Amino acid sequence: MLKSRRKFLVQATAGVLGAAVASRGSEGQSPVGQTPGAPPTYGTATPVGPEVSASTFAEAAKLADVEMTPADLAQAAGSWRRAMAPFHERRTGPRKVSLEPSVSPWSRWDPVLPGTSAGPQHDRFVWSRPDPGPLPGRDEDIAFAPLTHL
Repeated sequence: MLKSRRKFLVQATAGVLGAAVASRGSEGQSPVGQTPGAPPTYGTATPVGPEVSASTFAEAAKLADVEMTPADLAQAAGSWRRAMAPFHERRTGPRKVSLEPSVSPWSRWDPVLPGTSAGPQHDRFVWSRPDPGPLPGRDEDIAFAPLTHL
């Protein structure tokens, strides 16, 4: 039993080290089939949106009552388009796909079998009893009378 534990620990350690070495070799490579607007690492998306400058951030800092150094303003302006890409796409919408008018939405649920109709042919209201009768004489009777009698 002791030998099998030692063997396990040696193999597990070797496996963890192998995985660590393998992951180092794949740094900087982007994964295949990324979801649009959801980059794997913050700030690695394709730049989108309008170009901004340090003066744009300086004006925005005035509005938000935030103090930024010139180095902070330059860094914010330089990384703006890359860092805000997922948020910009979320606001403007994902890439558009054209759908034909004959395609029904995914959320449509129709419980009727094909070739049959659902519900009545005419939409009309039918009174069950138009005259509820006379109003009760006492206030207590009016207070506790059912709605159909009032």
